Amino acid sequence: MAILITENAEEGSRTAARLVARAIRNRPTLRLGLAAGHTPTGLYRELVRLYRSEKLDCSDVRFFSLDEWMGLPSDSPNSFRSFFHHHLLDHLNVDPDHIHLLSGQPGPDAAASCAAYERLIRDLGGIDLQLLGIGRNGHLGFNEPGSSLHSRTRFSLLSQQTRRANARFFPKGQVPEWAMTVGIDTILEARFLMLLAFGKEKAAAVAKAVEGPLTASIPASAIQLHPAVIVVLDKPAAARLTNAAYYRREASHLETLLPDWLRQGPP
Repeated sequence: MAILITENAEEGSRTAARLVARAIRNRPTLRLGLAAGHTPTGLYRELVRLYRSEKLDCSDVRFFSLDEWMGLPSDSPNSFRSFFHHHLLDHLNVDPDHIHLLSGQPGPDAAASCAAYERLIRDLGGIDLQLLGIGRNGHLGFNEPGSSLHSRTRFSLLSQQTRRANARFFPKGQVPEWAMTVGIDTILEARFLMLLAFGKEKAAAVAKAVEGPLTASIPASAIQLHPAVIVVLDKPAAARLTNAAYYRREASHLETLLPDWLRQGPP
């Protein structure tokens, strides 16, 4: 696990976007897992800028979503489908057939659609790079505390803390009670994970996920099991890390910690 502590969220977003852009250039058929929420919006904004200013070609990239609210129409402005199109997909040269987003529609076929999404990921070769955020309670995707570390794509009952944190995005704070989410085991099957966290309100969860014990009570601690992870933080989000000085030294050797397909050249 490589931990990058940046001065602020803007720098962290630019750093993360540069790594994603490098992955796209090195592997044009990259299969990219997208995360929703406020945290990655700066990364997406920078990717759009790189597409426009540096001709970043995304025509062969495949995009997958990490989660979706249950019960919202797909064209709802509050759906993650709308979020991804608004912040990223509508601004790149994306092949519509390469966009694979969870629908979040309830009903008798909902469980089958979860299984179908798992098969789709597998049949297309798996996700190369999965973007992640972290909840204040340590959730990963919508895998809430107590989620099995072997969970797969499924429905998840949202905690009150998660619903309160998202209330500002919904009219009258009417946040759905359920979401559809890629499971922890599915996340860990991605070849490379990139977790972003910005702001002091994420500091406690980050410290538990990175330096605490592996536990289902902090689903994000599952990233400790993965052999190739980069965590991008700003100073406030890193405030509770006990080994921050070591991480800063380690970050100076980042190239040696990246998989071959993400390196610019020899370290």
